[in-house]
This record gives sequence, structure tokens and C-alpha cells, in this order.
Amino acid sequence: MHNIFLTIILTMIMGSKIFAQQMIPKQIGIEFTYSVFPKSPEKQNYMFSTGLVSYSKNGNYFFGLTEFSRKYYKYTSCDIPIDTFLLNGGYSFYLWGDFMRNVNLNLGIGGLVGYEQVNRGNELLYDGSMLTATDNFIYGANGKLSIESYLTEHLVFLVNGQLRFLKNSQMANFHSLLGVGIRYNF
Repeated sequence: MHNIFLTIILTMIMGSKIFAQQMIPKQIGIEFTYSVFPKSPEKQNYMFSTGLVSYSKNGNYFFGLTEFSRKYYKYTSCDIPIDTFLLNGGYSFYLWGDFMRNVNLNLGIGGLVGYEQVNRGNELLYDGSMLTATDNFIYGANGKLSIESYLTEHLVFLVNGQLRFLKNSQMANFHSLLGVGIRYNF
């Protein structure tokens, strides 16, 4: 009887899932994100970003991202592309999560600095019109609300919304983004 009891307990222990520790301080992750600008015209406005995440205490983390975005501005019968190259750095605060921290809600704030290029640097448009500015140094701030869900002990699925303020931009000063991404924690 004693051996049967030990066999059942051992079988239960071996069959149970062992959870890895998540969001450990000084844990590093690499992140890839694809975002879109709401209310895009016929051509898709998008942003790609990649970067590093370094966890601190209580599920908070520092982030540093490089970003490329393309947004089209409607001009008569054509679309003028606006390309943006940004560095985004900041801190994300853990707001809420389930008991095992498999699903988390985070609020991030950060600073942005970069370069914006209108119409790929060409001042002359197809109809002979001239652009007054094609290149700008831009800077600003952003806020990000993200839902992060662990798919495995290392792989995290991200859904986020961002609101940005960019000074010196040819686009509107305020614009929003909706995105999805994946993060791998080492």
C-alpha cells in the first residue's frame, strides 16, 4: 500500500508542469513589434521596432528600441511617404497581472529622438510643386499601455497601444499606434 501511494505521488509530481521564474531582476529580453497607425489611407501606414528589455524589481522594466515607420500623407492624387527613424527609451511600470504573472498589464513612458524624411528626400513632387522641408531632426515623448502574455517560459506575446508627441515632425504632433509583438527573455 505504501509503495502504491509513493508511486501515485511520484507520478503526479512528474506529470505536473513546473513553472519557470518570470520577470527576474536583471533578466534581458529582445523584442520585435509591428504597429499600425489608425485611420490609414489606402496604402498601409506601419512601424517596425526592435530592441532590448531589462527587467528590474516587481515586474517593471527598462526598454530601448530602434524604430522605423512609414506614413503616407495624401496630396491631390498621390501619397507622399514620410519615413521616420527613431530611438525610443524609457521605463515600463507593472500595473496588474494574474497570480502566476502569465498575463500582465504594463504602462510605459519614454523619450523619442530621431530623424524624419519626407518623400525620400526629394523636394520636387510629380506636379512640379516643391516641398519646403524634406528632412527634420525630431524628438518627443510617448506613453504605452501593453498587455503581455507568456506563451512559454521565455516567449512573450505583446499587444500595445501608444500615444506619441513628436516635435518638429511634418506629421501631426500627436499620433497613436496599435501594435503586436513578440519578446524572447533570456
